[in-house]
Amino acid sequence: MFSPAFWWAIVGIGLMLCEFVVPGLILFFFGLGALFTALLVWIIPMSLTVQLAVFAIASLVALFGLRRLLKPVFTGRSIDVNETDYSEGMAGQEAQVTEAIAPGAAGRVVLNGTGWKAESDEVLNVGQAVVVQGQKSLTLIVKGK
Repeated sequence: MFSPAFWWAIVGIGLMLCEFVVPGLILFFFGLGALFTALLVWIIPMSLTVQLAVFAIASLVALFGLRRLLKPVFTGRSIDVNETDYSEGMAGQEAQVTEAIAPGAAGRVVLNGTGWKAESDEVLNVGQAVVVQGQKSLTLIVKGK
């Protein structure tokens, strides 16, 4: 009723859709192998044994050849907020102390109209101008100006 190319295309699309359910970016490449097999079977009629061999080879070539390149595109980049240094974004900007800061005790500063938790190695009093040295998560590391 339907040609083998149709069934290979259905299997390929199905495997690619299964990638949404089973993460890891593996099934996607088997889906590519099935679509490649569908294209080849549509152009050149071949036996089921040859079709399976083409599917296996195409899937493995796609998996080992393209996974390293495409994985960052599909999975994105993850970061640990607690270990990330955001210092280049606010470093050097001037803020004002709104709650006293002492070594080992966090206080608060205002930077660009926004209140931030702040820490310092020195005693800083309310109203004192400070310079941002870095940032740990949502806490600014400041120094007296």
